[in-house]
Amino acid sequence: MSRFERQVSWLPFVAPTAELESSPIENNNTFDSIWQSQHSYLSTLPETPPAFLDDDHHRPSEISIDSIIDERHLSNFLSPPLPPPIPLMKTVTTPRLNLPVRSQEKISRAISPSPYEASLPSQKRTKSSTNIHESEPFVTGVSQTALEVAALLKEHPGYTCPMLTLVQEYQSRFCKPLHTSELNTARDIIEIHYNGQMGYARLTPAFRATIGNEALPVRLERPYCTIHCPTNFVVSSTFDMPFVRLPLQRFSENVHFLLAQHASAMPLGSFVQCYSYYFPRLVDDEYGVPLEHYITCVKNVEIVTDQGVIKRVQTTITPSFSVPLNHMVPDKRSTSSSTGSLQTFAREVIDLLKQQTVHCRLPLSKFVTTYHMKYSRHCRAADYGFEKILDLLIAIPNAVQILGDGNKRILTLTHRCQVKRFFNDLVRILKNKPQRTMAISEIPKEFANFSKKPFDIIDFGVCYLDDLIGELQDNKEVVIDKEHGIIKLYRKEQTDVEKFATQIFADDIINMFRHQQDFNIPFQRFIPMYHHHFGYQCRVQLYGCLRLIDLFEEIPHIVQILEDKNGERIVQLTHEAIHQAVLLNIMQLIRQHEGSILFDQLSKLYAEMFRFELNCEEMGFDSIELMLESMQEKLTCAQTNKSTVVIRVIEEHHSDIVFARNVVHILMEAQGETTIWLLKQEMANRYRRELKIEDCQNRLKQYIELIGQNVRLTPPMRFAYEVVKGMRACGLDKMNYEDFLIDYQLRHGNAHCPNPSEFGYPTIDRLFNAIRIVVLTRGHRQTKTVSLTDEFRMHIRPSYSLHLNNNNPNNKSFKFNFVKSIVRNLSNEDISFEALKTTNFDPVAVGDLLIIRTSGSSAVNMVAVIWAL
Repeated sequence: MSRFERQVSWLPFVAPTAELESSPIENNNTFDSIWQSQHSYLSTLPETPPAFLDDDHHRPSEISIDSIIDERHLSNFLSPPLPPPIPLMKTVTTPRLNLPVRSQEKISRAISPSPYEASLPSQKRTKSSTNIHESEPFVTGVSQTALEVAALLKEHPGYTCPMLTLVQEYQSRFCKPLHTSELNTARDIIEIHYNGQMGYARLTPAFRATIGNEALPVRLERPYCTIHCPTNFVVSSTFDMPFVRLPLQRFSENVHFLLAQHASAMPLGSFVQCYSYYFPRLVDDEYGVPLEHYITCVKNVEIVTDQGVIKRVQTTITPSFSVPLNHMVPDKRSTSSSTGSLQTFAREVIDLLKQQTVHCRLPLSKFVTTYHMKYSRHCRAADYGFEKILDLLIAIPNAVQILGDGNKRILTLTHRCQVKRFFNDLVRILKNKPQRTMAISEIPKEFANFSKKPFDIIDFGVCYLDDLIGELQDNKEVVIDKEHGIIKLYRKEQTDVEKFATQIFADDIINMFRHQQDFNIPFQRFIPMYHHHFGYQCRVQLYGCLRLIDLFEEIPHIVQILEDKNGERIVQLTHEAIHQAVLLNIMQLIRQHEGSILFDQLSKLYAEMFRFELNCEEMGFDSIELMLESMQEKLTCAQTNKSTVVIRVIEEHHSDIVFARNVVHILMEAQGETTIWLLKQEMANRYRRELKIEDCQNRLKQYIELIGQNVRLTPPMRFAYEVVKGMRACGLDKMNYEDFLIDYQLRHGNAHCPNPSEFGYPTIDRLFNAIRIVVLTRGHRQTKTVSLTDEFRMHIRPSYSLHLNNNNPNNKSFKFNFVKSIVRNLSNEDISFEALKTTNFDPVAVGDLLIIRTSGSSAVNMVAVIWAL
């Protein structure tokens, strides 16, 4: 062996970047003829080669690389000599070889890991595609590496393989490098011969004769399909998977069919051959997607690394779309602090691949440099509890996918991460769209405007836009209408109460904006101005919305969102709403001037009162006369003499109020709802009044609502019905306000009612103001009372004040009725004393009608009041 060969033998073989174009074996000679060359000694090789002779046997003097000791393995020789191995009972049918035991030096060097292998994590070193038991070696003194190489050579014809191919296969199978020094220490099993510049390795004849047809105690997992690939099929680590361009739905059907033919699992290395056996061959497309990534886009299919680095395609259960992307694979070395660091690192890698790479793909060899350029700091795997960058990236599989193998690994975003990214960007775009709706054909244009770069569907890891749209079908936050070609955000349907509350909010907006000069308010100032105007906060949850912009979208006929020259959003009234706002301003102006004003003074008085001019052109009228003609339902113009015109307000007639009360009274007797025909008949028979459907839709829309052929009370009128029913149960038509609240809470079993939001109003005062045709409230604070109007009063009993006076012996009858009304509505006979205290009810005031007893160990929590009438 020359000096160059001795020096090179210490270096690991590196897998070639491309397969050899030519081979020194260009003739029809077999491998055996190669070994029988002119300078070969195999023709005279004895049955037992010299390498297998005892150490004390005479050998020719030569310089062997075994005599060169590396400093990194010097500790193996300084340690005490290992005891001879204890022979174990033979548990396999394979005969053991009667080979001499090698020297202690060779054993130590064989079992010591290589510098590269020693740097691997422990869990990485233990992963192997073999099933060899280290505690029971097949041959005494033979390393595991030698047996693994022997198992690989046994798959090749003539048990012979070029060294480059052998190193490449070994790295692909066992995920660790192969050194020629490890082969030189196993000369009793493997022979290495050089034919020119090409090196070959093969099993020794003695080892082949000894094992015969028996299998080695090494179980190899083939990296290719044995059904659709030949026996000598080699999966090269330098082989690049094609870039495909197929519809995802059709490709998914084909992949599921393939897995069904391969018992739900198949090697990735031969996927192209198996796919071409049943379907058209996959053509490499420049504008396609990597095949390895496209396979993971298929639902219920995943790629796992099985035994070493052999990647397999198998069926699985795709995680739900709602699983957070920052969910990491648990690691034994990870702690709670390192888990948080991994989540931060995952977000950084996602941003890096989205912004700094082309099509979200980055070679692994450039990751550290690109990371440092973006974040201005080094990426150290030790900061996260790992030894290598590769192990760190493997720990975030929900964010990053590693394509390829060896020195051609490529980082890309996982399919689930890409779908989440597309969904988030789509939601941001839809939120700025009117009605949160957009045509599917407009998605590329909107994404280009949003991201400030051309839209390319390959950036999201799929081939067509329909593939991404199809991934959002199961998402409940967006609604896809393929028939009309639109996509929109899901919006919860409003309830009847929320719809009624939205109508009230629309009237409040007009009332609020009518004091502004241009009938608009900056969007950012709306909430504080609303609070200042009405005295309470604007809670969008009352109207069934999550954001203020969603609430504005529910009333497009009232407001619209515009942008000024500076890009600031402005809430502007529509022309129809401006018309109503001006009408309210004129009505207020007329009422403050004793019910009438002169036509010639309208513009002057309007400007003095509201501090901005009356501009009829904003409402689309050429003159004030035309504007007043459009307000004839509420205003009237009367000419007193030839040159004087007076404007007056058409006030609501008392007969209209009585008519509304009659309709509400009939509906309350019908428990709040009846048919339109029965209501018309009852109105004609009882009150001699004709009820039209137009009246229900216009004059009575505040009190009743028409649902198909039925008529029912509006939400505030249903509250009025509860008030009337409760006061009649007490036999009263007038009550103190605080006592009314106590009675209402006891009857409904809830200390937080009445809740005005359940009836469409933000405050209790506005709720009572909406039912003033049925219930009236007078007074303030302690003197505030609740009373029924004449049409709903009980004339059989006079009104009593609910202020209890124990010194008055004549209030016994009243107390009896009051206590009876309280207890009658209880689900049982006992009520907690603490519950009564929360309602400000004093049991001592009616102590002659109630029995107070104590039960249990706690006199505070177990006091009960029993009705003892």
